[in-house]
Amino acid sequence: MKMNDPVYMNNAEVNVLVLSLSPDFVEKVRSALATEKTVRVGSSEGGITSIASLLADHLPDVLVVHDLGHEEGSFEIISHFVLRYPGVGVVLACPDKDPDMMVQALRSGVKEFLFEPFQTAEIRAVVHRLGAARRQQSLPSGARGEIMAFLPCKGGSGATFLATNLAHVLAGEAHKKVFFLDLNLQFGDAHLFLMDHVPVTTLAEVCASANRLDGSFLDSAAAKLPSGLRLLAAPKNPEDADKVKAEHIERILAIARLLYDFVVVDVGRSLDAVALKALDMADHIYPVLQLNLPYLRDAKRIKDLFRSLGYSENKIRWVVNRLGGREEIGLGDAKRVLDEAYWSVPNDHKHVISSVNQGVPVVQLSRHSPVSKSLLGLAHELVPKEKAKGGFISRWLHLSHEANESK
Repeated sequence: MKMNDPVYMNNAEVNVLVLSLSPDFVEKVRSALATEKTVRVGSSEGGITSIASLLADHLPDVLVVHDLGHEEGSFEIISHFVLRYPGVGVVLACPDKDPDMMVQALRSGVKEFLFEPFQTAEIRAVVHRLGAARRQQSLPSGARGEIMAFLPCKGGSGATFLATNLAHVLAGEAHKKVFFLDLNLQFGDAHLFLMDHVPVTTLAEVCASANRLDGSFLDSAAAKLPSGLRLLAAPKNPEDADKVKAEHIERILAIARLLYDFVVVDVGRSLDAVALKALDMADHIYPVLQLNLPYLRDAKRIKDLFRSLGYSENKIRWVVNRLGGREEIGLGDAKRVLDEAYWSVPNDHKHVISSVNQGVPVVQLSRHSPVSKSLLGLAHELVPKEKAKGGFISRWLHLSHEANESK
């Protein structure tokens, strides 16, 4: 095996290893990447089983596996490799788009596909995407914003309300740089929870100009709210949803996490390729449910989906909304189906509906309301004390003290 003296995860370079029994395919990849000054290509003539011989200190950033054929246990081998080395982006190059094969590959941890006739532009694009993702992972934690994906377990869960209002608190109260992305592509209305008009530029326009997409363009395209929050609204027209592709979302989120402390994503109910890309990239996923049987049933299905996608339990933070109403199912009952709730939000219909109807953040309307205190409390957990600016912590502690005195 030869890797041309590879340097594992050098930020200035992307190391690619091609695993193939075909010299022609290896040469095809080398030729496609020959003009890329920051890409180094190595190769191995072994089959899929030779993955096991890769040394931890000589790992590539991108591993291209060519034509698994009918080698027994191929996907299991890939799965073990990805679990051991999650930072390596695995690409599967195959002759055709076999749906069953692609599902197996995705479940095993494959990130990208190449299909015959293996176009030069597509090879470069795949390597660039995975190389950028690998560089993101290598950044120190302080240099990467946290991506938070809110997902409703069922319609009407309150996920959009919680996502928008938490984003407002993080920006306006904790004084963090926050970017909000509405991924409810066909009927997204997250902006109406925080403002009374539709932003001029939406996600559809940004994706239509994907070739111009960089930090400056993204920041200028987002609506700027008084709290300092930046918001990129969903497309205005449902038919524009088709203009938004998974690769656009990958690029937007990769840029946003470099510019902002928090990136809050309202994923919506449609778990398509676009939504799954956001969930894959999220540091934490916040599935929102209420304590009744239909919600718990859908939450169980979502939990099973997350398990099949290989998401760790630490990535998932269950949110129980509207707690303290007349629900017949308690938190203890829910724990038998799900894990411990990370965040429980009290039932506060009066203040929530007033906030939604006016398009004004609930903390701005009534900061002493139960739901406002809950939002401020979570923000306090998310923002370390030493990094919070001017008085946010003291204001939160003051609210907590008042709440305790009123009991």
